[in-house]
Amino acid sequence: MLAGKDFELEPSGLLKFADHVVHPEPEIRLLEDARNVFMKKTAEPGDKPLYYMYRGVHYEGDAQLFADNGIRHDLTVILPGKIDREYNKTIGHFHPAKPNSSETYPEYYEVLHGEALYVLQKNSRSGEVEEIMAVEAKKGDKVFIPSGYGHVTINPGEMPLVMANLIESTFKSLYEPFAAKKGAAYYYVETDNGRGDFVKNQNYHNSVGLKIMAAPNLPQPVNLNKEKTLYENFILEPQLFDILK
Repeated sequence: MLAGKDFELEPSGLLKFADHVVHPEPEIRLLEDARNVFMKKTAEPGDKPLYYMYRGVHYEGDAQLFADNGIRHDLTVILPGKIDREYNKTIGHFHPAKPNSSETYPEYYEVLHGEALYVLQKNSRSGEVEEIMAVEAKKGDKVFIPSGYGHVTINPGEMPLVMANLIESTFKSLYEPFAAKKGAAYYYVETDNGRGDFVKNQNYHNSVGLKIMAAPNLPQPVNLNKEKTLYENFILEPQLFDILK
């Protein structure tokens, strides 16, 4: 889906969809929902919206194709700004294991507007971090979340971040691993020189170096058409996304 064709960004950060797009009302994540995963406490009111999630967005006529393949297409808007000096972000979650498998469900993301930092983290059984990377993504970039990784999305920019995702349609996200440690193993904060940088989360007892990568350098598990959106790729070849199931 494309900004300006399928949806418009309103000043509030909400999306106004074109008539040919079927969409739900957004789920709203407020500061009160996310206080525990930010680096510092803040006196800002808890009813401050942080991001909006539109689950199950599709063109008229495509509902059956998604249902038949067990895949859901979502849009999320993460508002710009900071909580204290930390850049706005999602609460973060892990995915459960697939039935009769040790692999967890993967997920695919695409930036439609703005820019993103995707923090991918693998934990040990004790909840300590084993591996962590930050993926820098811009409009059109596609980011695959592999099995075994939890993830947090940060908006490091000055405009709303709009992203799409494709995901298996029935599983429930696991929020507890990040909540137990007050977020991922690194926070992204504004430093004294006005630039963003990563700061270690002291609630983790071990220390693991952060890898920073650009989205175009990430390996892709399937051969996507780079000139088309995730949505278009799915409509053309839904079998490519069997890896999500």
